[in-house]
Amino acid sequence: MASSFNVVKELRPVTSTTTRRYEKLLWVGAYHTTTAPGLRLRTSPKSNWISFTHPEGQLYFHMKRGHFSVVTEENVLNIETDNLVSSYLAVIEKKILECGIVLPQTCELFVELRSDEQPQTSTCAYYFVDHHSRCLFWLEPTSSELLDMGMLVSDSHLDTALERLYWVHVEFFPMHVCAQMTPLVLDKLISVICHGMTDRMTSRTSTFPYTEEKCDQLLRALSLRRGEPLDGHTLCFVARLWGAINNQRFMTYYGQENAQLDRLHPPMPDDIVDRPGMRALANLALWGIPNHHYTKLHDLFVHDQVYVDHWQAFITACISEWRGLLVWAFSVLIASILISMLPRASLSSAIAPIIAASSSILSGSILLLRHHGFEDATASFAASFLRTAKSSDWGFLPLSVVYSMPKAMYLWSMGLMVAQFVFWSSRIAGVFWALGGAGFLALMGYSIFYFTSLEDDHPDPMATMLRSHWQTFHSSSAEAAETLTV
Repeated sequence: MASSFNVVKELRPVTSTTTRRYEKLLWVGAYHTTTAPGLRLRTSPKSNWISFTHPEGQLYFHMKRGHFSVVTEENVLNIETDNLVSSYLAVIEKKILECGIVLPQTCELFVELRSDEQPQTSTCAYYFVDHHSRCLFWLEPTSSELLDMGMLVSDSHLDTALERLYWVHVEFFPMHVCAQMTPLVLDKLISVICHGMTDRMTSRTSTFPYTEEKCDQLLRALSLRRGEPLDGHTLCFVARLWGAINNQRFMTYYGQENAQLDRLHPPMPDDIVDRPGMRALANLALWGIPNHHYTKLHDLFVHDQVYVDHWQAFITACISEWRGLLVWAFSVLIASILISMLPRASLSSAIAPIIAASSSILSGSILLLRHHGFEDATASFAASFLRTAKSSDWGFLPLSVVYSMPKAMYLWSMGLMVAQFVFWSSRIAGVFWALGGAGFLALMGYSIFYFTSLEDDHPDPMATMLRSHWQTFHSSSAEAAETLTV
């Protein structure tokens, strides 16, 4: 830190998730040197700080100071930085005395220097953790909104949020504290993941964040360290898993009166924007396909949460469908062109199926291009994408329509190509035979559509009559077979 900075004695409360650990943009100063002959002796500078290296490679420092210990990622081996950190520690100690705060014996202070270019000032971001109660605390009243902790429903809900932040801190600074941790944190974590894996295996709407396969992999890794003393590397990934589980518990209101037990049931009313009239019109024009995507998208994005395995299954199915429709739509395009080249065929009758097939190919190609790599997206990326794609005025209807375009336009191209072929047949074989064939195809498609649909999906009397005739015929056939058997 430059000594020319006008040091402002200001403390800024932060959390373990809002530090600048992964935002550092400093470059490494590499150089060559000459080694002296003989064995090189390693020397360490004299300092009150003890250095540790995080399993990821980050250097951090720890020091015991009075009634609490201190950790920081600042390079306190630099004299100016050490002096600046010490000045802030003196400010914190003075504030503790002025406020009459009694610190717990197992508390730890995190400090991080922050500087601004305009004007040149420096402040100190900080928070305390208590290893006994597993929570964060500060020296002044602090708003959960300013700390970006999320909306709360009770004091116990706040405890869950603070415990999650505690485990994030332990994940970042595990090497010096591992000896103080009880191995029970590992045993309890194994029990929690075992239950979560079973819940996932027996429920399609489980709220546990990891899939059965991921749970199995995690349990294999955790079991390798069971019964062994906790070292820094083990504590690092144990704390990471505890942080993820506590974050999910916070999001699903674990331990609260109205906990979310089903991922499809939001714990509070969602702001669902629905346009029934436009949705019905879109489904009518696009063969009812938007309704399928509309329902799926709402099931994926409940209470602003996305479960990554459900997202990956959905988007993988969509991409596979779009990729397959490119081939089918191209086949229809070629077939329609070939029909237009037959004797006595009309070129104008090929325009509609060609446009529909081309629309299917174009929309499918654009969607494949825009969604490249989405199959491997994280839950946070999927949530951000759906949050952006969800219109404030139309909800998920525009995205549902867009996702439906390749298949819907392919179906239109198929229907129009059949109409083109019927029109050509009327010129060759006559109108009677052409209309008869068209009627047969229409009746077959209508029958398949309604016989494979749920009865509650359509109150159409024609469909009900067709189904009743089919059921009567089927039951009569079964009775006749039984009579012959007797």
